[in-house]
Amino acid sequence: MKLIRFFATSFVAVTLVILAACDPVTPVTVTTPNPVDSLKATSIDAATVRLKWNASTTTNINGYRVTILNTVSGAEIGRTNVSGTTIDVNGLTAGTVYLFRVQTRTADTVSTAREIRWSPAVRVTTMQGGVIRIYETASGFGSGLRFQGGTALNLTVARGNEWDLGINTRSNDTLLIGTPDFIGYSAITNPRKTKSGANLYPNVDSLNQVFDTQVQMDAAGGNYAIILRNTTKGFVGAFQTVEGNFAKVFFKASSAGVILQGTAPNRYVEVEISYQPVANVPYALAPNLNPTATKGFIDGVTFTKVTP
Repeated sequence: MKLIRFFATSFVAVTLVILAACDPVTPVTVTTPNPVDSLKATSIDAATVRLKWNASTTTNINGYRVTILNTVSGAEIGRTNVSGTTIDVNGLTAGTVYLFRVQTRTADTVSTAREIRWSPAVRVTTMQGGVIRIYETASGFGSGLRFQGGTALNLTVARGNEWDLGINTRSNDTLLIGTPDFIGYSAITNPRKTKSGANLYPNVDSLNQVFDTQVQMDAAGGNYAIILRNTTKGFVGAFQTVEGNFAKVFFKASSAGVILQGTAPNRYVEVEISYQPVANVPYALAPNLNPTATKGFIDGVTFTKVTP
């Protein structure tokens, strides 16, 4: 009896093993989430870059993975996970171009990457002991500005050949911004040939609002013509000095919505500058794997292209 019971038990056990082995195995399906879209960036200061993107269209995700890499070696510098669609990356160095990679995360995997190359920039907010101002053409104060070197210096027409940019207010309704020869200062000889950006960013309250995927410059130089009666909010223009340094200049509006502030003949435009201290390092290089065609972005504002 024992022998029979043993074999019976053994037979049952073997049979169970065979049956279990023959059960069909249901494969685990891992679905790759959709990537983010419109990855863009802005330089907050000399050590910080802010990234922003449109959320993945995939539901039930675990947020996003953000990776920072050395653009030369490809080595990973840092990585973090975030739940939202914006992040400030700190501890960077102005003039160094970093590769930022963003991927959608799920419990099982990550999406393909969206990438952008960017460099932080110096933020310049004061000059000669006060806020940065450029004065109207009739003023005895400077109608030009020099920002080479990451410091702002207000200069008169007598030193117009040192201007990186100036303003012309001879028209009561139009503010011209650019290099002396482009804005009507024909008496200034050998002016610096600062290039202006192909795009103007209107309706701006802060430099931190202006995001890009790529800065585009007007090869011919150029200027911006601002119709004052139609302009009640600030705007940002991009510039590149003859030495190759890029800058974004924020022209502020007063709380009353006025660009040209103060009282004649010393009315002024107040500005703030984001300056790249390393020559020929733009704020952004052409993005990789980013399908967005539009090059400029402003938080909550429709982007407008203006031909200088």
